[in-house]
Amino acid sequence: SDLLDFVEAKVGDGRFASVSAYLVALVDAAQKNRTAIDTALIEGIESGPAEEWTSQEWQSIRERVARRHEQG
Repeated sequence: SDLLDFVEAKVGDGRFASVSAYLVALVDAAQKNRTAIDTALIEGIESGPAEEWTSQEWQSIRERVARRHEQG
């Protein structure tokens, strides 16, 4: 399968000693990512009530997204 081929290629390129080591690294990365997301969500909740964004703030976000897409 494509998934098995992908995992075996990751092990085959020498970055991981075995399929198990690769899976452990994936789980570890997922846990760290989840912790970062949870932390950000908690900080957002604890920051107080949400305030409505102005049209200027929305425009600024649109411009930043457009610039990132152009640089992409």
